[in-house]
Formats: sequence, structure tokens, C-alpha cells
Amino acid sequence: MTILQIQCLLAYLGYYTITVDGIWGHGSDQATRRFQKAEGLNVDGDPGTLTQAALLDAVENGRFKQDSNKNPTSGSDESSDYDTQYLKADGYYHIPRGVNVQLSKNLWSNEVMCQGNGCCEESIISKRMVETFQAIRDEYGGPIEITSDGGSGFRCPFHNAYVGGSSKSLHLTGDAFDLHVGDKTRLLAVCEKIITDGEIGLYPWGVHAGVWDRGFVNRFNG
Repeated sequence: MTILQIQCLLAYLGYYTITVDGIWGHGSDQATRRFQKAEGLNVDGDPGTLTQAALLDAVENGRFKQDSNKNPTSGSDESSDYDTQYLKADGYYHIPRGVNVQLSKNLWSNEVMCQGNGCCEESIISKRMVETFQAIRDEYGGPIEITSDGGSGFRCPFHNAYVGGSSKSLHLTGDAFDLHVGDKTRLLAVCEKIITDGEIGLYPWGVHAGVWDRGFVNRFNG
């Protein structure tokens, strides 16, 4: 199969929700992993022979992604599929480097892990920020890139210093994500609606979104 054909099948089944372009990237990898997990295959993101065969069989037998509109009668709740094993009592996920788990409907941990090399052994991600991101994603209604488009989710102190981040950055605590989309104006309006206690920064590349418990929203231009 070609990449374009694989993307088309994944899109038909409800696993691939961004542009079908014939280019293998982060979105294709994540869609393949979601499909492999649902089919009980080895979850490695590689659309090899077994995965391709499973795709064709799933199409033939109508095994659509459970939350997809292709199967509106399923009535299932996928929340039980989202990872909780790394969620601690402090309200943060503590995820070891190299581990990739699904945190919400449209977010996997490797999309918000520290992007530094050899700097830390785990990333700390706020559950509240994950929930805020998903609310923004649902309202926006389209794909939102984070670290895969050059932004940041969690940054450890070493990587934060390396990129010139503030010593008080919410990225240090996993309470902020950099959101990259095509329609920045619309994304900003969505963030303004969803975030009621945190910070919203408008940049040329998109919107920095963060959460805290200070009773106000800090808005700024970067």
C-alpha cells in the first residue's frame, strides 16, 4: 500500500482526522498506533504487512473507531482507554522518557513531552492542562499541533534554559502548551472562551495556553 492509501483507510475508519496528503508524519504515526491498539496489534506506528491486512479487514467488516461518526450506535465511552497509570496524587502525569500513552481523545504523551536531548528522565504533565487542551481541541474542531510543530509542552529546567525560557515558565510544571494551527485568530477566540484561570499568549506561530489557580487570566503578546 502507498502512504496515501493507508491514510485514506485510517481516515475512513475514523482514526486519521487531518489532511490526507500522502506524507508520513506525526499524525499518520499516531493514527496508526491508535488503530493498532484497537486491533490488538503490536503498537509501533509502523504500517507493515499485518497492519495493512488488519486495515483491509476492518474496512470489510465495518470495525470503525468507537467514537467515530461512522459507528453512531456504539454508544461507547473511550475515557477508559486513556492512560492513568502515570497519573499521581498531585494531579500530574509523571511519564518516563520513551513512553507514549494516550492522555485524551486527541492527545498522546509524546506530543507534550520534553523535547530536550539527554536532559531528563521523565516529563510532568498537568491533568488539568490535558483537559483544557481537549476542551480547546473540541471547540476548535480541527487538529492542533504542539511539540511536533516546534512548540513546547513540558520543559525540564535544563531544556527550558537551553531555549531561553523564563525561570517562571508554566512549561516547567507542565501547565502550558504551545498551540499551532492554521487559523490563529479563531484559535485565540477559542482559548479566550475556554481558559478562565491561566494565561494566553499570542505569538506569530500560534497561541501559548496555560492554566493556574490565581483567579485571573494573564493575556500577552509574545
